Amino acid sequence: MAKKRKQEPEPEEEEEEAVSSEEEEVQQQQQEESDDENISTEEEDEAAEPIMPAPVIRSSITSDGRYHNKQRLLLLSSRGITARYRHLLEDLRTLIPHSKKESKLDVGKNYSNGSAGGGYGAAVNEIAEVRGCHTALFLETRKRGQDGYLWLGRTSHANSAYNEDETDNISKKQLMITGGPSVKFHITNIHTMDELKLTGNCMKGSRPILSFDKAFDTLEHLKIVKHLMVDVFGTPRGHPKSKPFVDRVMGFYYADGKIWVRNYQIMEEAATTAKEAHAQKKLTGQTHATSLIEIGPRFVLNPIRIFRGSFGGQTLWQNDGFVNPNVIRSMEMKKKGEEYVRRKGAERERKRRKEAIVVPEDPLANVF
Repeated sequence: MAKKRKQEPEPEEEEEEAVSSEEEEVQQQQQEESDDENISTEEEDEAAEPIMPAPVIRSSITSDGRYHNKQRLLLLSSRGITARYRHLLEDLRTLIPHSKKESKLDVGKNYSNGSAGGGYGAAVNEIAEVRGCHTALFLETRKRGQDGYLWLGRTSHANSAYNEDETDNISKKQLMITGGPSVKFHITNIHTMDELKLTGNCMKGSRPILSFDKAFDTLEHLKIVKHLMVDVFGTPRGHPKSKPFVDRVMGFYYADGKIWVRNYQIMEEAATTAKEAHAQKKLTGQTHATSLIEIGPRFVLNPIRIFRGSFGGQTLWQNDGFVNPNVIRSMEMKKKGEEYVRRKGAERERKRRKEAIVVPEDPLANVF
């Protein structure tokens, strides 16, 4: 019996030992979990410090991939242009994929001397109506190619107020009134792509970035010119002949009362070494350098007059400082004529002085 009484407390001790071991295991698991949480929070803090959330840039234009802005440009010239103007038109055709080529315009009696009237303006509007063009770029030359005039304007086809049934009853002169506005420029200092031998190059049909001077947002007449240039030189989004790339910039700068047009290529060069990349990033904040290389063509536009209609109509603005090239040439010829008159007068005066000089006879001339 004594032996039995001594063996009875053994299961209680075993239970106490099991409970203590379970408590130790639970404490170890809690410590391990707390250590893992501390390590994970430290890792998260370390990982969160260098990573900054990138700003979300949302486009203001939602595109469904379709071609909606179906604007077309009529690009033509008058008959009698020189090779320089012809090469300029070829360069503009390659830069403007939404343009439609047309043969040289020769205005006959039906437009100039007939009862319809209108001249070049009526002819351009009628061709644009047939070809379905909203804007027109017309290059006109005078004095056997000495003077070049560039016309930019919206045609009568761009006006949605007239339906197709009503256009049949509209005369040629009324087509000029329904369109507009239009601007007439005197184009000078033309340099084509082949002539300049510039190193810039771009993809054919790529869409340009149009960069305008701040004067185009302050001066009233330049605001109209800006809208017309956007319609003419800006390629519509999704045009079949355009490429979905932007690799060039067209700059329009206003200085000395004239508009200077330039065309540049966007060149992005990556650093070749780590040292150059570090210096470039310290200077600009990026590892690659962006530069502009001129492609051509380049020319200068001197605005003459802004019309309310298409290639004619009421005058909205007129450049008072513009001098006709004929007047400049006549002044130069007059200056040369005055120089000729002065030179001939000096020759006559010199001859008269020589004749007036009389040497007296020497009495001793025949002695020896």
